[in-house]
Amino acid sequence: MKKVGIEKLEERDITQVSGGQLQRAGICRALMSEPDIIFGDEHTGALNSKSAQEIMGLLKEINAEGTAVLVVTHDAKVAAKTRRVLFMQDGKIVSELRFEKEKTESYDKRADIIMKRMQQIGI
Repeated sequence: MKKVGIEKLEERDITQVSGGQLQRAGICRALMSEPDIIFGDEHTGALNSKSAQEIMGLLKEINAEGTAVLVVTHDAKVAAKTRRVLFMQDGKIVSELRFEKEKTESYDKRADIIMKRMQQIGI
């Protein structure tokens, strides 16, 4: 709980925490078994932009520590914060983008690149 920043919430009821705190609790539960990979399915979809950025930052930290993180999203801004983007259509991978490990372009530029690719492949 300390790692994800919710150590002071352990006694609170589920109705007494924010959406971002609930997402952090889910990540906390996922980390308990020390997995090799964490899956996030639209993990920022119901969050405000500040909470979404915090969750993405947390997932980046987890990834930097050696846990693979796979996220599913329709949000190009969320996908822009990753190094590799796979595009799926009808259950098949139809395209891929890779970004350099070191950020060579802004996240907004990456989001634009992702949106253009989506248009090119018709998704």
